[in-house]
Amino acid sequence: MHKNIEMKPTEARARPGILRKNATVPLRADPNWKPEPCGLSREELRKIVAEILG
Repeated sequence: MHKNIEMKPTEARARPGILRKNATVPLRADPNWKPEPCGLSREELRKIVAEILG
């Protein structure tokens, strides 16, 4: 399932608000962004989530 990967301190995520040299700034989402419908009902989505969470 999930792999537990240990990271060296140099590979760990930087703290929020701290930018390093050569760091890229994440792109911001369009303020007009809206999710697209997936075609599943709420009940179908609940079943999927319940199956994942156990």
